Amino acid sequence: MLGKGAQGTVYLARDTHLQRDAAVKTLRRERRGAAARGERMSALIEEARMVSRLQHANIVTLYDAGEDGTVPYLVFEYVEGKTLAALIREKGTLPCVQAVDIARQLSCGIGFAHDKGVVHCDLKPANIILTAQGVARVMDFGIARHAAETRGGGAGGEEAMFGTPGYMAPEYIASGRFTTVSDLFSLGMVLYEMLAGRPAVSAPNMFETLHRMVNVAFAPPGQFNPEVDARLAGLVMKAIAKDPEERFQSAEAMGEALAAWLEPAPQAAGEGNEGTKGTLEFLLRRIRHKSDFPALSTTIGSINRVVGSDRERTSVLCNSILKDFALTTKLLKLVNAAYYSQFGGSISTVSRAVAILGYDGIRSAAMSLMMFDHLQNKTQASELRDEVASTYFSGVLAREFVQKMGIHDAEEAFICAMFHRLGRLLVTFYLHDDAQAIERLVRSRRIVQDRAALEVLGITYEELGMGVAKKWNFPEKIVGSMRPVTEAVRSRPAFETEKLRAVADLANGLSDIVRHASPADRTRGFAALVEKYGKGLGIDAKKLTAVIEESAKALSRDAESLGFLSAKSPFFQAACSWVEEPAAVAEESATLLVAQAKLSATDTAEVSDEMRDEMRDEARGAAPGNRQAVLAAGVQDITNTLVSDYDLTDVLRIILETMYRAIGFSRVLLCVRDPRQSALRARFGFGTDAEAVVSRGFSIPLPGERDVFYAAITQGADICIEDIDAETIRMYIPAWYRAAVKTRGMVLFPILLKKRPVALIYADTENARMLRFHPNELNMLKTLRNQAVLAFKQKS
Repeated sequence: MLGKGAQGTVYLARDTHLQRDAAVKTLRRERRGAAARGERMSALIEEARMVSRLQHANIVTLYDAGEDGTVPYLVFEYVEGKTLAALIREKGTLPCVQAVDIARQLSCGIGFAHDKGVVHCDLKPANIILTAQGVARVMDFGIARHAAETRGGGAGGEEAMFGTPGYMAPEYIASGRFTTVSDLFSLGMVLYEMLAGRPAVSAPNMFETLHRMVNVAFAPPGQFNPEVDARLAGLVMKAIAKDPEERFQSAEAMGEALAAWLEPAPQAAGEGNEGTKGTLEFLLRRIRHKSDFPALSTTIGSINRVVGSDRERTSVLCNSILKDFALTTKLLKLVNAAYYSQFGGSISTVSRAVAILGYDGIRSAAMSLMMFDHLQNKTQASELRDEVASTYFSGVLAREFVQKMGIHDAEEAFICAMFHRLGRLLVTFYLHDDAQAIERLVRSRRIVQDRAALEVLGITYEELGMGVAKKWNFPEKIVGSMRPVTEAVRSRPAFETEKLRAVADLANGLSDIVRHASPADRTRGFAALVEKYGKGLGIDAKKLTAVIEESAKALSRDAESLGFLSAKSPFFQAACSWVEEPAAVAEESATLLVAQAKLSATDTAEVSDEMRDEMRDEARGAAPGNRQAVLAAGVQDITNTLVSDYDLTDVLRIILETMYRAIGFSRVLLCVRDPRQSALRARFGFGTDAEAVVSRGFSIPLPGERDVFYAAITQGADICIEDIDAETIRMYIPAWYRAAVKTRGMVLFPILLKKRPVALIYADTENARMLRFHPNELNMLKTLRNQAVLAFKQKS
């Protein structure tokens, strides 16, 4: 016996006909009738035929399949070596080069299978064997499926879930859909484990593991292994993105990225001659190979597409943020740290944060967090930490300037200043060797940075930054503000773009003084800035000092929430030297760190009222992943809103977002009565395709047929259905619903005034387990619905 697992037992055997060793895997006995076993055996033989075509150096070959009495078995090529699982147990973390080389080999084998129309379904370290020559080979294609079979199901058609929970793709757990990119997710989890020496998810039971795989953000592997550099960390996080569209879309693409990390392509001679546009595209390709550029740009791009501030588009902004669990959690932590005392209670939803702070405030905070998020666990972390701390400080300075100048575009100025030197920041982040070469040229030949960048990259920092900003859908006025100011500003700028450009340039110049200048040099630096901007922006040395002091306080307040440790940042210390009480700042940071540690230690436990109150006081937010805590925080959030002068749409949006985040629904929609159509029509919602469902005109007819919607609307009944195809239910599911959505499980919460339906909260999911509510959860969901009723009643 070579090994034993949940599926069966593996034996070393001898093929007496061909005189060779083989590995025979016996599968668990079937406890069913002869007919069912026959169907299972036929399916097994068909799968064996399919898998036996996979003749590849990185795949263990399947020779045969059969049945001995009632025991089905598979015969594999016998390969001497050690499983990857055993190697990880023995070594812990593997050297990065070895881990990436193993993953690259596996991508070749998996890609070959995908080209043949086969997906593995259970890729994990225990199913990978390493030969003495270092060749990685994928084992156990015995449960592999045709790539076209995207839903779980065993042979003979029975419902089943294949694979191992800690390596299953989120979309497979949530809906049973399994595709080639689901295999690539599993490969990413294997690479993560090799680098971190531990799985990405560890939980006490299968249910909690599945929940975390779908709903809880993965910690970067570099958190457990400092040898993991920026490029590799980004590559891994892209491979295990929860959204399938954000991952590598083919094994070939993933293999190329792994190979590029192992042997980075040198810059080709003459690339700079293809013009600014061609060089920009070349650099973008290099960035994509080196790190997780698409994930960063996708979220920023989607946020920037939400132009203007009309209330219907607020849902689009919230959805863009909510798709990134880590961003949502950190954003709420940031706004609570900054504004907790100001509003007398914690802010537990992005929707309420938008309602209080405004679209531009949330947009700038989200962009700040994304910038900081991509600086964790990098090889050049120290340099980058200060670079981005300085960048953020420039944004804070700009915000302070425009507020003192009486300009209303404070958050726009913040974004302009923070991204003013985007080109230099991107090169430092993604192309660190090139950034160092540019600095060497500046020092040795005493030329300006843009001239040096042009020689090394074939493009200036300014051109690169503006080109990428356009790719990220930044508005033209922000793109235009990225041009440096080269001449003195003698009069107040007449146009908004020029005004933002001048403020951004001034803020970055002032940040440079804080970062680099000694106390003796500050006077000269101030004099130069006053000479350049004094007449046009009405500043003097006294005003500059006041702005720095206020901005340093803001930086101190936000430092821990943004994710950089103040004690390790020279820039932070330099900025704090402008205020009188840096010790108080350090004490506040320490307090927040203690609160964060408590929050992490209790985020999967049952939360009592006392514990929840303590966590809200100390961590200023609900524990991620705990449904009751998130619901309770949302109820309190809405209560705080209802006692003020509120907007009805804002309250309803907070209610829907609370349900969406707490339970993990696929989507949550608010359907409001439309007298013209005699229907409850979807107005807005949250979820991966909520906007698309709303735009397609999702509506519930009034009075309608005698179906589940009719029962909810006419009787005021709260309805929860785990499976719309269940025998006792399917006759009550209307045809229009199946055509519009087709989701397996749903929850309906009607909103009635004087027994008349005015709205309905609709939520759905493919995962029936999510609809099995604890009594406390159900009570809080009903409380949220009742708060919606109260909001409608007060405004009517």
